[in-house]
Amino acid sequence: MSKLLGPERPKPDSALLDEIDKVPLFMSNLPEEENDSLAALQSLLFDGPPEEIAENFKRQGNECFKEGRTKYQDAIVFYTKALETNCSDNKIIEACLANRAAVNLELGNFRKVLTDCAKVINLNSTNVKAFYRSAKALCELDKMEEALDCCDHGLKVEPNNVALRQLKETCIKKKELLDQRIRINKERERKERETKDALETALKARNIVMVTTNDAPTLPHSVHLNSENQLVWPVMFLYPEYKETDFIAEFNEENTFQDHLDVMFENPAPWDASHRYKPDNVQVYHEYILTTGNEVKPKLLKIANSCTLKEVLSHPRCVVKNGIPGFIILSGEGKFREDFLSSYK
Repeated sequence: MSKLLGPERPKPDSALLDEIDKVPLFMSNLPEEENDSLAALQSLLFDGPPEEIAENFKRQGNECFKEGRTKYQDAIVFYTKALETNCSDNKIIEACLANRAAVNLELGNFRKVLTDCAKVINLNSTNVKAFYRSAKALCELDKMEEALDCCDHGLKVEPNNVALRQLKETCIKKKELLDQRIRINKERERKERETKDALETALKARNIVMVTTNDAPTLPHSVHLNSENQLVWPVMFLYPEYKETDFIAEFNEENTFQDHLDVMFENPAPWDASHRYKPDNVQVYHEYILTTGNEVKPKLLKIANSCTLKEVLSHPRCVVKNGIPGFIILSGEGKFREDFLSSYK
């Protein structure tokens, strides 16, 4: 329980003290003009020995706490004022700390609950309520080991305490759920790590070069291994003549380009009014960058339609940019084809 213990005395909540200071009975400073009535009224609370003053504040705090949530902040202020006196009666101090912890527990201020309960236990190691409230706050903070430890300490003092026993059962069940969630997350992370490692190994074994630019888009599809340890890629077909594209979400590396061209051009494309793009009348190219000395030039690598994607991506001049292989599709005839190819010479 050493984590819960702390020697420092509680500090006042300045905002709340400002509010309570507006009430004549608790004004810290009287108005500039002398006010005998206010002075007499305040003396009712501040006159007498510290123990009597602290007891009075404690009683006021208890009354506010009983009135419900709308008076909880007032209750905290009263308990805090009681603790700020020079009261030497540890029983009063213990009660005010324990009661302030109870209010903060209702308000969900769990860290403050732990601070006050630690001080209570430091004063009285048999205060079961402090152990109970500490355990409840810790349970809310998902600190289940510490919560169960508090329950066990409290049950050593009162083995038959029903509330503590019920809270311990609640903590045990919550701990089981949290532990299960942790196991599930760890298993998911392990699988993700294994999948990533397997993918990197497969890419390296095929000598596939991948580059990522700063403006890489976020895509719903990415390269992955299937159950047969084959790479399945998202692939982009570009038709520069018509400024059109086709996106193939899953292109198995063992498939040929002809496999996909047969399907895509089984019927004329809506943008191909002259019907020149046919399965047996299109050519596939891949653009790559050729560096010669200080000169950098884009070049085209012609691809046989009968090639598999695996064969092409393993070619030393093929580079996969931003995770998506891109290929240029041209009609086998026409002036655009001639002009386009000549631009790369």
